Amino acid sequence: MTGAVKFLPNRVWRVYRGGSGIDLLRRAERAEDGHFPEDWIASTSPANNPQYPAAEQGLSRVAAAGREMLFGDWLAANPEETLGREHAAKYGANAALLMKILDAAERLPIQVHPSVPDARRYFHSEFGKTEAWYVISTREVEGEAPYLLFGFNERLDRERFCREALAGAFPTGQGMLHKLAVRPGDCFIVPGGTPHAIGCGVTLIEVMEPSDLVVQPEFFCGTQRLSDAERWSGAEPLDALKSFDFVSETEAALRARCTPEPERIDESLSLIIPGRIARYFEVQLLRCRGTYRFFNRENRHRAGVVTAGDLVLTDSTGTLELHRGDAFFLPYSLKDCEFRGVGDVVFALPPALDSLRN
Repeated sequence: MTGAVKFLPNRVWRVYRGGSGIDLLRRAERAEDGHFPEDWIASTSPANNPQYPAAEQGLSRVAAAGREMLFGDWLAANPEETLGREHAAKYGANAALLMKILDAAERLPIQVHPSVPDARRYFHSEFGKTEAWYVISTREVEGEAPYLLFGFNERLDRERFCREALAGAFPTGQGMLHKLAVRPGDCFIVPGGTPHAIGCGVTLIEVMEPSDLVVQPEFFCGTQRLSDAERWSGAEPLDALKSFDFVSETEAALRARCTPEPERIDESLSLIIPGRIARYFEVQLLRCRGTYRFFNRENRHRAGVVTAGDLVLTDSTGTLELHRGDAFFLPYSLKDCEFRGVGDVVFALPPALDSLRN
């Protein structure tokens, strides 16, 4: 029987600055912003960093059987127990999901991730990048309140937006996106094709398809100049711009589409991003207040991040101590386990294979 395993910290270089929110989440002695503002979890996907080449960057590692190893190698050693026979037959030693803890000290570039059809058409990838956000904490940065830019508003002018994108700056294009104030506990789904930019002062969990594809036309991320490879992810610029869904909507319509109401599974566990909406993953939130017996109702593997408190996880193979900011993996074959303590966990589940058959 394969039991639960912990992920090792996996900070990833990015062109934007941030990361102090991750340090604070993990109760580090010092909290500093720099160029490692993300921690990647359950990753078998390398980071796309032309400015910072490094071996195995972005690839998660686990502590298992008294040693450290790449998560992909751990999956490949026993894919039927870790992932399930049908999932492994479709995806190989790939969990088919990716989680990140992300903390931004400056606005990220206005960007879009392709849908699966556009990823295949323009980027030669079988994965697009629909994603979800769960806000852990927020802070003001130099007097600016935390925010997200998300979805085109009624001021959308497609021709002008594309001209500014090719020119590498959005003097008016930024105003074509909704600017949303955010607070801890907010949850959004970001379908492929939806324009967005995470603003300063936001620490969140991202759950996404296992891909690093992004179209970010601006020349600069903070003070860092982006290369053409970083702006267009290897596609022709005019093709890459087709990844944007140029559809304007009111803020109310956007929130109705992208902020689903939580659905209670039991007294402690809620479904906050349903698979029927996200299609490529599912997100659940556990609020443990004492003892919680977890059952693998979905017969799927999942990754988890402790967003608050401290917990002890016990299964038939042993015990894991889990503190705020820790990440772990529950394999397919693990049918039940017990959480003890007071804490919150965000779970990411892979797609239900039935949802992807058509």
